[in-house]
Amino acid sequence: MAMGRKKKWGLGIGCGALLLIVVGIMGMGTWYAGRINQEYKEVTDSEKALFAATEGDREFIPPPGGIPGPDRIEVFLAVREDLESWRLTMATASIQFADDKDRQRTGGLKDLLKLFNTGSDLMPTYAGFWTARNKTLLAHEMGPGEYAYIYRLVYYAGTLDAAFDPYRDRLAAAFDEAVDPVELIFQIDSE
Repeated sequence: MAMGRKKKWGLGIGCGALLLIVVGIMGMGTWYAGRINQEYKEVTDSEKALFAATEGDREFIPPPGGIPGPDRIEVFLAVREDLESWRLTMATASIQFADDKDRQRTGGLKDLLKLFNTGSDLMPTYAGFWTARNKTLLAHEMGPGEYAYIYRLVYYAGTLDAAFDPYRDRLAAAFDEAVDPVELIFQIDSE
């Protein structure tokens, strides 16, 4: 009879511990979701301020001939240079996530948890980058449409090389392949 009590007692403790773990995981998930929601609200708010200040320059009209003047290229470069630390942070986080993802394919639970942790750090990093980008564009009085237009010209047009030759080194230094896929994402565009 004493053995039956010990089993029940052990099962009760085990179930209680399992319940605490589940409640803890749910609590962490709720906290994390609230944190992400707040960070994306900051992205949206900074973007709304940017679009309002630049009069919604979504419909940016390129200058005659399609090549921005040197003054606008300098503004573009100032934005890019101001975002350098964020690009480094984003590149580091993206590379770490890719490495953890590769490791997880052959790893066990420990590597899966590390991948989850790295991925959960990646989203706030993206949100921070987008907020900083929006605030930097606002500070330099450059709208998202103009920024995206010049970005595409600089980093994706092989035919305009001569126009950007004086800026080639600075433009190359302001580019990171790991960050490129998220550079031009604006939340308002996706609404």
